[in-house]
Amino acid sequence: MTDGDEGIAVLKEGYVGASAITEGHRRCSRCGCRLSCYNSDSRCGGCQRVPAVLPTRQPRVLPEVWANVGVQAALAARDFGRLCALVRETSGLRQDDMATLTGLSQPFLSMLETGARRLTNIDKIIILLDGLGAPVELTGPMLRPLATAPGDE
Repeated sequence: MTDGDEGIAVLKEGYVGASAITEGHRRCSRCGCRLSCYNSDSRCGGCQRVPAVLPTRQPRVLPEVWANVGVQAALAARDFGRLCALVRETSGLRQDDMATLTGLSQPFLSMLETGARRLTNIDKIIILLDGLGAPVELTGPMLRPLATAPGDE
């Protein structure tokens, strides 16, 4: 075994954070965000910096976000990538938080924000807007989930 091979064996067998590298997708025990493969702790860096007595934060879109002119313009133009980026930045959310709210995957949201993907499926548009809590006054009734009438259940 050469020195280079020995270093690899140590990394696989004896490195303290080896389980973090080989496990796949681990989540923060406090907030639920994905942990870096280099983080051997059970909590993300943000949660490690705050006192343990604080409650876990639940992601939500602030109501005042919808009064933002840029958000309204993106919604009117049906530019869902720009809409997601503005809502996320204005609310202080991460893409993981947006994924939790909308049910869309974080990688898809990333590609949507960068313009690599477009949101054209009406069902996914409705899911996105419903998950973000977009007001019907801005979306119109066509882009909101159908309310079930009594007895239709």
